[in-house]
Amino acid sequence: MTRPARRLPNLLNGPAFVLALGLAMAPASGAGAGPADDYIAARDKAVAALAKAEKAGASPENLEKRDAAERKTLERMMGGLIGPLRFKGFSASFSPATLLDGSIESGGPDGLLFSDADATTYLLVSPEPVFANWLAARAKAEGADPALGRGIAAAVGSEEFYTLAIGAEAAFSRYMDLPVTAADGETVRAALGLFSQDLPSNTLPEAVVVTRVANGRVTVGNAAVELGIASLPVCDKAWKAASAKAEALRTAAEKSKKEDDPRWEQANAADVDASNAFRTCFAKEAQGQPFLAAAVKRAEALLATARGQ
Repeated sequence: MTRPARRLPNLLNGPAFVLALGLAMAPASGAGAGPADDYIAARDKAVAALAKAEKAGASPENLEKRDAAERKTLERMMGGLIGPLRFKGFSASFSPATLLDGSIESGGPDGLLFSDADATTYLLVSPEPVFANWLAARAKAEGADPALGRGIAAAVGSEEFYTLAIGAEAAFSRYMDLPVTAADGETVRAALGLFSQDLPSNTLPEAVVVTRVANGRVTVGNAAVELGIASLPVCDKAWKAASAKAEALRTAAEKSKKEDDPRWEQANAADVDASNAFRTCFAKEAQGQPFLAAAVKRAEALLATARGQ
């Protein structure tokens, strides 16, 4: 699966847009609150019961069986909250993939995860109040981006949001936001980036991500994108220049033969600076290029799929 410089294009920076985004992405109140609360309570109860059983020494086989049963019950409740939902060419599974604490798959949002046959496009759909509850819980984790605690409107501007919502075991790195058009009654956000388990260095972006809030649902999507370019030489040059500092620091630290040499951490920080330099350059060089138009088109197509078109 394609999987983890937050600059907004000028058209997304205006106060009117920010106000509209905040209003449209504010947590829903009233409608659906009862059933959503029932789901959240049932989920918390199931997680607690499994944790208690694990602590009491239940076998892995028993835990797996109980986990499957609990998830099946929650999936039925989730179906009632979301309502009939199908995407042509996609298969659905319940998220999270497990309720057992300690597994990386247990941290995903509650909802239905749709994937295409090629495993290159994913859509996670969740009731807005349930998603907001999940997001608030993730915001309490040590070292979490503060934006996660300020609601969906603020969270979508965070790279960590996509890492947690649909990144699986990879982290999302944002290269640039994409100007997409919202339909009546919805709020949308899109970005071009890369899911990776390592620093992106001078790797070109390979994914578009979108968030759509409409009809009481939050949809987070991820799709592979081919830009049709092999490299951006001017950006490679910027990355190499910044990387030289990291290499010099790392070489000096190795020669010291001291594990606590501060230059180890300085070298790591310089690696991050080099990666950021490439992404900053990419966002600048992308303006007006055909590959940017292709990325926007891919994001618009993903949003169209999310709308059921």
